[in-house]
Amino acid sequence: MKIIILIFPNLDPALVTNIGSLAERLEYEITGFVSFDQNETLTAIKNYPVYPMLDIYDLSWDVAIYADSDENFQSILPRLVKLQMGKAEQFKNINWLLQQFMIKKYEDFNDSAIQATLKYWRKHELSVFNQHIDPKKYTVDKVFFDDDLPYINFKTVSGTAHKMYFPKDYEFNDINGEKFVAGLLMEQQSTSPHLYIKGSHKINAGDIVIDAGVCEGNFVLRYIDLCSKIYLFEPDKQWQEPFRRTFEIFGDKVEFIPKFVSNITDGKNITIDDALPDLHGKNIFLKMDVEGAEPRALRGAKKILTNNKVKASVCTYHNADDLIKVKSIFQDYGFKTSTSAGYMVFTYDPNIWNTADFRKGIVYAAN
Repeated sequence: MKIIILIFPNLDPALVTNIGSLAERLEYEITGFVSFDQNETLTAIKNYPVYPMLDIYDLSWDVAIYADSDENFQSILPRLVKLQMGKAEQFKNINWLLQQFMIKKYEDFNDSAIQATLKYWRKHELSVFNQHIDPKKYTVDKVFFDDDLPYINFKTVSGTAHKMYFPKDYEFNDINGEKFVAGLLMEQQSTSPHLYIKGSHKINAGDIVIDAGVCEGNFVLRYIDLCSKIYLFEPDKQWQEPFRRTFEIFGDKVEFIPKFVSNITDGKNITIDDALPDLHGKNIFLKMDVEGAEPRALRGAKKILTNNKVKASVCTYHNADDLIKVKSIFQDYGFKTSTSAGYMVFTYDPNIWNTADFRKGIVYAAN
């Protein structure tokens, strides 16, 4: 198969190189790179020529890989077709290239969940969650404004509605001039590899909840009626005011720690053990999603994890070896572990082009 790789201004050079390397691993014949930058100065990438945009009409190629985000690909595709640069089916996004590689890599792999994904890919594009998430079950919440701060009315598992606030510059969905939050709980569908609460692994009445990596705050707000105390670890400054507004009605029940959780305590970081030194003999539910820092954060939580009765749901998809590290730490602490069902393909990891791997989303642990 002959391919060309379309490159645009301000692209990450490492990404462009990785795309070329993956095409080589697939044994595709790379005709070259086509630059849509009128000020392009490169003449070659990985020993392949870089052509100006209009040369695309004279080159020999079967597939053109668009080296940018899928969102940008979808917006520019009609223009490429209108300019008769090629047929719509000839233009592919970068995930297509990863998908082709993973199909070949795993076609003989003896894992029913992986084989189910490969079957799904016969008719669908690769995505982070693939067949595990049903887009028909996406929730859509209307956005309101309170003193210019946006919020939605969010229901807890008990059915109580509370205002959940967002930063002013949050990117909402716009439908007919009104703003909405779409798919807020999509990752918590029962079939999701990113499911925090599953079966008996759940928050019980009176539990203390430690949420490391709060994001919008929907996890703890969903279960807030059950908890006796909540500790929120989130360093993102843009969320501090929304969190204050969301949780102020709960008074001392919610405590906010605006630092990164880690295995050290300094100006920006704090260990969970240092932040919560007085927790002993408690029933605790720990939820952790800290962008790949989970192993460090767990090493800084040894006392909390070993001096209390703990259930934990910890993300393991950000890096290729997070699953092994997280399970090893928990097992060293005397915990039993299991993993969420299915697999994710975490396309946001720049290293995914080298690993091309399926990843477990969550490690469940209990002592």
